[in-house]
Amino acid sequence: MALQSAGPAKRPRRFLGCLRLLGAVALLAAVVWYAGPRALAAGVLRASLPVFAGAALCSLAANVVSAARWAVIARGLTLQAPTTTLVGIYLRGVSTNMLLPGATLSGDLLRSVQLTALGNSIGPAAVSVALDRLSGLWVLCLLSLAAMLGASFLGTGWAIGLVSQVYLVALALVLCFPLALRLPLFGDPAGRGLRARLTRLQQLLRQGRPALWQSLPLSLLVQLCSAATLWLCLGSLGSGLGYGAVAAAAAPIFVSAALPISVAGFGTREVAAVLVLGLLGVPADIAAGAALLYGICSVLQGVVASPLLLFKPQGTLASWQSGSDGPRP
Repeated sequence: MALQSAGPAKRPRRFLGCLRLLGAVALLAAVVWYAGPRALAAGVLRASLPVFAGAALCSLAANVVSAARWAVIARGLTLQAPTTTLVGIYLRGVSTNMLLPGATLSGDLLRSVQLTALGNSIGPAAVSVALDRLSGLWVLCLLSLAAMLGASFLGTGWAIGLVSQVYLVALALVLCFPLALRLPLFGDPAGRGLRARLTRLQQLLRQGRPALWQSLPLSLLVQLCSAATLWLCLGSLGSGLGYGAVAAAAAPIFVSAALPISVAGFGTREVAAVLVLGLLGVPADIAAGAALLYGICSVLQGVVASPLLLFKPQGTLASWQSGSDGPRP
């Protein structure tokens, strides 16, 4: 009976997965049609290989630093989290994002599960992944807003076009995220069980708060490298857009790529790039081509790291206590 009931339970998930895949293909097809298939293909094929190689290296650096940021946050939650081991797990997540629909959610789920293989509980492991993502989102919004406000202060006209609802939402995230770590629990929401889980979650958030602040410099470095990746992708196609303008445009593009209606960010990232970079005067074929090249950087990493999926993450309590990642908090 258990086996018979498991099949129907999986059907909605498969159906949603197919819908996400079809949605990503439809969005990407719409962008290709809008930009012009011939112009887009010709531009990508003429991309400067040395400049694109620089973009790929920046993308790799962003992921390695992201893994180091995650390790800092995880150790702040007193989890076993050697940095070198978490780099391998993080790259496994990149490979998973290439294989499964759902943007970054598939890789994040794998990261949570594989962190438990090091002797950690699934709850704190999942919280560490969530805080890692929130730290990156917070700094991404701050960086884009700072770049936009800086350009406005200098009087450059392109910044005016970027003042949109996206940045109002980003500002709300920036202001509310630190406050969320201090929210008290009022009453008994829905019984003692739920209240106990919420209390435990709040304890984990408070416990991880110091490490979260310590991770902010790493988050800034991640976003600087990610913006540099997009900037170099644009440069490889002949765009002369400055790095500051790309940093200001990064928030809506990168947030769109993380929406769970795409595969590895393809589709939503290209739509956002065409819309946002178009405000800066970038032609649609170059904007879409740069977004595609940005995604290809991740695909290359996912392909190279895919053999890691055949192995379990290595890490023991002994290596954690005697390793080079510093003393356990």
